[in-house]
Amino acid sequence: MRVNASTPFDWLLNLGPTPRWPELRATAPTLCVLQHGLIRSAASLARLARTLRAHGYEVLNETYWSTTAPIEDHARRLAVHVEERLARRREAPPRLAFVGHSMGGLVIRAYLARADARAAWACVFLGTPQRGAQLAALRRRIWPLNLVLDRHAPSQLQPGDPIYARLPRVVAERIGVIAGGRGDGRGWNESLDGDDDGTVAVEEARLAEAHDTVILRCGHTRMTVAVPVMRQVLHFLARGCFERELQPTPG
Repeated sequence: MRVNASTPFDWLLNLGPTPRWPELRATAPTLCVLQHGLIRSAASLARLARTLRAHGYEVLNETYWSTTAPIEDHARRLAVHVEERLARRREAPPRLAFVGHSMGGLVIRAYLARADARAAWACVFLGTPQRGAQLAALRRRIWPLNLVLDRHAPSQLQPGDPIYARLPRVVAERIGVIAGGRGDGRGWNESLDGDDDGTVAVEEARLAEAHDTVILRCGHTRMTVAVPVMRQVLHFLARGCFERELQPTPG
């Protein structure tokens, strides 16, 4: 696995045990393609990857340097990784499920917009700013952050960036959105409108073509390791909808 500056922190955050729910095992051979968010690494999704494997899913989870290229370039890199993984298989290609956290969801959408993209069976977006993030625009006013956030993919996270007009509607049999919020209509970040996860507002995470959307009391960073989020991902993949009453956490 490639290493970037966030990898040690991401590994520490993902040291928790692997939850198991036998009733939510994969119902058919499925390759789950994971994409981490801005300034994170594949290690940020390591616990989710372990959980998916424990439930019978094959997983592709690769680190990419999120600040060094536009989102479309990251999508091109993702296409290479997907084809390399499928080329190593002797069996017929499995159905593909994509799970993206934050900006990783936009990389997935840019990949699916490519002419050479494999068809998606399912997509689950975790706190993805589907039309840009207000916070990304606000952070541009902090000059030290501009060294990182004012170029390439980070600058594309601002609402109104041309990339959002280029991204077509997501097409898949199952499309789900998990948004984080405090549940009080105000959220954790007073700079954002409405409820939010501290980084992305609930309304920014919504996707018109989603078949189901659930809002969990969860912060943006914790979303990648929270057991309720993992259960919701598994429930959506197995049953095509989110669970409205969460069961007790195993173990």
